[in-house]
Amino acid sequence: MEALPILVKSMERSSEEKTLLRNRIKRLRKAVSPEEKQLWDRQLKEQFFGQLPSFLEKAGRDPFKGSPADSIWIYLYLDIRNEAGTLPIIEELWKRGIRTAVPRVEGREIAFYEIAGLEDVSTGCMGILEPVSGSKQAQAVRSLVVVPGVAFDSFGGRMGYGGGFYDRFFQREPDHPKWGLAYDFQMVEAVPQEPWDRKMDLVITPDGITTTGGKI
Repeated sequence: MEALPILVKSMERSSEEKTLLRNRIKRLRKAVSPEEKQLWDRQLKEQFFGQLPSFLEKAGRDPFKGSPADSIWIYLYLDIRNEAGTLPIIEELWKRGIRTAVPRVEGREIAFYEIAGLEDVSTGCMGILEPVSGSKQAQAVRSLVVVPGVAFDSFGGRMGYGGGFYDRFFQREPDHPKWGLAYDFQMVEAVPQEPWDRKMDLVITPDGITTTGGKI
């Protein structure tokens, strides 16, 4: 008879912790200068492409060793409001012939659509850049997904923005490798977690790569 009240209290405590953490990270993001963002985004790009070749080789899809680039998809987000920046990564992927897709909000779900240039996006839900109408939906169910978040931890934990879009997406398509992208101040000791939260396979920051087992 006591289990339900204990569960409710636990969920309330987790919700309060998430609100406090979201507010703290929001203040820190707001304080990021344009110069800091430019530097950190360049470092994120370097970390990402330092990790990508070995990942693709293990997946048997290495464009740097002769595999057809058009068979490779990477799903990413388009950053807003001082999020960890993806545009330098996306532009380099285009140069390397790797196909990219970004999400569009569709009701309570997100779906990913191919973009090949910035002319393929426009401002959509919540001010986020989204694929324009008529874009081709990507259906690469094992593609790498670069995931945004408020905060991450070294166990692969991620705290999102509260909408549950990525959790529902990964429930629908569970086979995607998941890489978080964050600035160093977004790494915390432990992210408040719910049973439905999906863990990242690794998290990239300007300072390095963090996996569920720690820095590599």
